[in-house]
Amino acid sequence: MSDDKAVKALRKKDAEGFYLKTRKRIFAWMKNGKLNRKTGRWTDDFIEYLLVFPDLIHLMIKLFTDREVSPKIKGYIVFGLAYLISPIDFIPDFIPVAGLIDDLLVSVIIINKIINSGDQLTLDKIKLYWAGESDVFEKVREIVLMINDVSSRIPGSFVNFLKRRK
Repeated sequence: MSDDKAVKALRKKDAEGFYLKTRKRIFAWMKNGKLNRKTGRWTDDFIEYLLVFPDLIHLMIKLFTDREVSPKIKGYIVFGLAYLISPIDFIPDFIPVAGLIDDLLVSVIIINKIINSGDQLTLDKIKLYWAGESDVFEKVREIVLMINDVSSRIPGSFVNFLKRRK
């Protein structure tokens, strides 16, 4: 195996590991009855959308590595992925579920921006690479609506979480 192929195989393994690790973490939160008491139960409605987060990451990575996707689209993706790997977040990742909200929000905004770019080749690539169970375009629209609703409840839930950690 050449060095280039070895590097690509390693990157693919890392991406798949992140995907599976994130999905496993979300499923564990779903089974944990203590979670919704700590977050004020708003996570009951939101957690199903959080399960789409690994699919969005997978999609962004696939689009970024596709040679036919335009540099402009790749620029959006670089911005999104840079935020996701950054240790500095609007909502700290140590807070269960809430810590991934800003990451999901950034991912959805990036994918929504790409969808609205009107580039038919990219739209076809999105359909090709989408690993989620439902229609990507409908799911992104649903998440945007849900995030608008949930974002109005985050400050109270954050304060509630911090009070219970003491």
